[in-house]
This record gives sequence, C-alpha cells and structure tokens, in this order.
Amino acid sequence: MKNQVKYSFRLFLALIVCSGLGSCGEDEPPVFSAPELSLAGSENILVKVGEVIPVTINFTAEGGAKELVVYRDGGVLEVVPLTPEATSVTYTNQTVPLTALEGEQFQYEFSVVNTQDLESSRVGLTVSARQYDLVTIGGQELYEVFPPEDGVIPSGTELRFVTGRNYLFRGSFFLAAGNTFTVQSGVTLYMDSEAESPITIELGEGSTAAVVGTASSPVVMTSSATLGGTPTAGDWNRFRLNGSVNSQIRYLRTEFANEGLRVSDTDDSNTIEYVQVMNTGEEGFYITNGNVNLKYLYSLNAGTGGFRIGDNYEGNLQFLIAQLSERFDEATELEIRETAKPTISNVTLIGPGVDTQNTHGVRLRSASEGKIYNAIVASFPRRGLRMNDNVVVNGLEGPTVFAYSFIFDVPTDPYRDDTSNGNPFRGFLDENGEFQNPFFNNVTGFEEGNPILTAIPGIGTNAFIPDSEVVSDFNPTALGSFFTAAPYVGAVTSEQNDWTRGWTKNPDGSIR
Repeated sequence: MKNQVKYSFRLFLALIVCSGLGSCGEDEPPVFSAPELSLAGSENILVKVGEVIPVTINFTAEGGAKELVVYRDGGVLEVVPLTPEATSVTYTNQTVPLTALEGEQFQYEFSVVNTQDLESSRVGLTVSARQYDLVTIGGQELYEVFPPEDGVIPSGTELRFVTGRNYLFRGSFFLAAGNTFTVQSGVTLYMDSEAESPITIELGEGSTAAVVGTASSPVVMTSSATLGGTPTAGDWNRFRLNGSVNSQIRYLRTEFANEGLRVSDTDDSNTIEYVQVMNTGEEGFYITNGNVNLKYLYSLNAGTGGFRIGDNYEGNLQFLIAQLSERFDEATELEIRETAKPTISNVTLIGPGVDTQNTHGVRLRSASEGKIYNAIVASFPRRGLRMNDNVVVNGLEGPTVFAYSFIFDVPTDPYRDDTSNGNPFRGFLDENGEFQNPFFNNVTGFEEGNPILTAIPGIGTNAFIPDSEVVSDFNPTALGSFFTAAPYVGAVTSEQNDWTRGWTKNPDGSIR
C-alpha cells in the first residue's frame, strides 16, 4: 500500500509539472528507484536433509513489484511472479537433497524486479545441511547419531562431523572399504555411556579417516557422562584403525575409553600424530602388526599401561609421553611384546611415585627386538627396565637397544636382572674393575652392587618437563627420514617447546 501511495503522489506531481509547462508527453512516465530487499532471518541457516529450505524476503519496490529472481551457483535458478502490491514473499521451492553430506553448503541469492524492470542488489543465503536431529543433554545441544542396527555402514558412505557442532553417538560404527570417516577441528564426539554395549568406532580395510583437529581446536572423543554425570574409564570401548586404512589423525584426544587408540595391521602411508589418550580402562595406545609410524603421543592414566606394542609391529615412534598420576595394578608404561620390532626415540615415562606399588617403566618381553633411544624413566616404585631371556642384546648395533637414556627415582630394580647375563644396559665392571657403559645410559658406576644413577632436575611425578634441556650424543635422524632432529633426552625439552600445550589435559582435567 505504501508503494502505491508513493506512486500516486509522484504521478500527481508529474501532472502539475505538465500543466505548468503546457505539455507533457504520454511516453515519459516517472522513473522509480531500484527495489531494496533483506532477509527476514539469518543469512546462514541449517536445514535437515530432505526438508524444505524456508526463506522470507522483505522488500520495497516503487511502482510495484514484478518478480523475485532466485540464483544458485551464479546463474538464474527460477523467476517467481509477484503481485505489484507485495512487500514480502516466503520462498519454499527448494529442499536440501537427501544425498547431502553433513555440513554441505548450498549458496542462493535473491533479487526483486519492479514494474519498470529495475532489479535490486542481490542478497545471499547459505544453507548448511544437517543429517541428525538435536537433543539436549546437560544443557548442551548435540546432534544425535544412530548407527544401523548391525553397526555396519553401507559401502560408499561418508560420515562427516563438522566444526561448530557436537555429536552424541548412540551405538557402535564399523566402516569398511569405500567408507569415509571425517571429523573436523573443534568437534566433540560424545559416546553414550549408557549404550547397551560399550561403543566402538572401527575403521577397517579400505576405509578412509580424516580426523583433523588443531593445537587450539582438537577433536575430542569422550564419554557422555562428562555432560553432568561422573565419567569412568571404560565408559566406551575404543577408536580403532584396523588394516589398510587411509588415515590422517592429528590433534585428537580420547577420554574414558577402554583402549584409547588401537592400531593394527596399518602401514606407513598413514599419518598419526598429536594424540592424547587419557583415563583408559586398559591400554592407552595399543599397536600391533604393520609398520605405521606415529609421533607426538601422550598417554595419561592408562589402566594397564601407556603403550603396548606387540605381534609383528615394525614401525617407528617418536616423542612419547606416558604419565601416571595415581597407582594402577600392574601397569607397565611401555611394553614391547611377542616379535615386535619398534624403533623409538625421545620418550618420557613418569610413574606415580616411589611409594606406590605394581607400576613399572619399560618391559621387553618374549622375542621382541625393540630399540629405544633418548628415554627418561622416572618415579616408579620398581622395575625401571625389565626384560627376559628371550631378548637378545648385542651392543648398540644389536636387535635390542636401550641407549642414551636415564632411569632414576626407581628404588627397586631400576635395571632389573631378568636375564641370565644380568641387564647389559646398566653397564658392567670389566676384568680390571673399570666401569664400562657401552649403551651410554645414566649409570656412573656401582655401589654395593647397585647402579649409581644420575637424575634430571624438574622430572618427577606429574612433571615431565626438565628444568633445562638434557643434551644427548645421539640424534635420532640417524635412524631414518621419519625422525625429527632431537639430540636431547625425553619427549619435551622445555616449557617453551612443549608440544602438549593447548590441546591436551592435565590429570585434574584442565587444559595444559
């Protein structure tokens, strides 16, 4: 109505001018301004797949409205006729495709044309698809994700979880060949702690994973009991890469699982780095078979041990932290088993203190052939390094090595004699009574049969960063191209170079 009044007033003025001039051509109608328009709501909306995209457009059109023009991908999608007196329109001719991925975006633009064919500027609308319904738990809105009845995802499916949204998993997911599992930075996946059976996310042969957070916005997998309840280790089962998976895992934190990260039969084409596992019922990192390489790993309070490496695994690992802030029964923070042959450098293993029981640093078992360099093992009640008779030690070039490393604050058996020839890694007295240290560890001699050990200031229970960098004569780049130059002892050199900052948690649950 306002447009019609303005039109009538302009026409009246034009007639007066014509009368004063004595003439007025019938082919000179008044010229109106281009229409103006705006969206009634946000220019960014979420719409569930298969549902109508609702958009209300308000506008003014001098001389009357003629049509609404809808654009997509820069071209005209549709022209909708309007009545001249219209000042708004609700457009509902488009839907989000059923095939749209979670978070997939669709761009639209709208303009209005008046009766003089003058077109307004375009206004854009971004539609983001959602596949899941919302549920509120503990005051937080989550997108509720239900698996198929058997948990097996149909081939060719991409499960995508996008920045700005958090999700509640109601069951286990098993992805095989042709499936993709994508989790963007800052996303938290809550595993239903009351599910009928503990939830597993498993990526199998031929699947693809892209779980990529950042140092300021990690991906988190945790228990739903963190939303106002009391989370417990083992609230969900595990996140597993099983077989020839094409995976990129960076800046991931898992909490309250039974196993924090399980990797089996996976090769070195995968990228796995910057992962913290905390408060697990059993192993923190459990790695078997394959030759996948892993870097920047932090286990905090794993029930049976921070790192369990077994079967025929032959990969490389660098920058490992395993920390216990409390006692667990028979926990061993780094255990190499079966016929595994890992090569490991820059490790820090911190126990719960010398007054506790049944926690250990390193154990070399069965016929394994692990090589460990630049390690720190501290604050365990007993057994800093333990091995058995099947482990073969033949010097620095032999199949089993523990070298350029420190064990201290372990009052009982820091270098335990489990083999028929003692523990070669602590050195020995030669035939002349001279102390020999062929593995360059922190033993300076013996006193009443016990090794004399050098400690590192700043290292102790709940503290894995030394007061100052401890230089090592060994640079792990000698082990191969995977290894970063790190001629120092331990996983972290200083507060300034602490790679755990901003994305991992302390024992009290605060962010480091």
